[in-house]
Amino acid sequence: MKRKNKDQTRLWTVVAASGVAAVAVATFAAYRSTVNRLVPTSTNTGTSSKTYTFSAPAVSTPNIPDVPVQNNVTNVPKPSSSAPTSSDVPANKPIIADVGNILPVDGEVSHEFSNGELVKSETLGVWKTHDGVDILCELGTDVKSMSEGVVKEIKDDPLWGVYVIVEQKNGLDVQYCGLAKELNVKAGQEVKQGEILGKTSDTNQCEIMQPPHLHLSVKQNGEWIDPLSVVQ
Repeated sequence: MKRKNKDQTRLWTVVAASGVAAVAVATFAAYRSTVNRLVPTSTNTGTSSKTYTFSAPAVSTPNIPDVPVQNNVTNVPKPSSSAPTSSDVPANKPIIADVGNILPVDGEVSHEFSNGELVKSETLGVWKTHDGVDILCELGTDVKSMSEGVVKEIKDDPLWGVYVIVEQKNGLDVQYCGLAKELNVKAGQEVKQGEILGKTSDTNQCEIMQPPHLHLSVKQNGEWIDPLSVVQ
């Protein structure tokens, strides 16, 4: 009986030793496999140590076709920097023609436009601006409209006498002073270039000491300008 027990003990000892050996062999094999997959990154001749990095197996990337990215932003046309064409101009837009002007009477200019400078009045004896031109002509001379327009106003002034203001289509307001009371036009009437407004007279009392003449004044944008500067 004792013999049998000893044999069994030996058998289990052998089996256990075989198992330990198998584990050792497997562990060593795994160690060798890992070492073989290590690649040295640097070598130092001064020491016996080496540094290893693990080289991962290459992973193949599947070929994915390029898909164009769709832009969802609506294309907005860029503003044009070119000048507008005739089709861009609103229809029926009024256009004021640059109509020329003629002299209302023929004659020599005795007193020029002073352009804001003070000049001495021969009649009043004071220094004042002369906001027009004086054109010498005989009493009773026909006074013609410098350009087409509308009679804006007619007045009988104590100093300037009878005068007519024509609002011209070219943007000028023209004042004809020292006319006779019998006029050829009335307020609101349309006149053509060269149409007779009236005749010169001696109603211009503030310049009565001067020879017979027509006092002609012109305003542009509310400012007095030299009448001769707008004559053709």
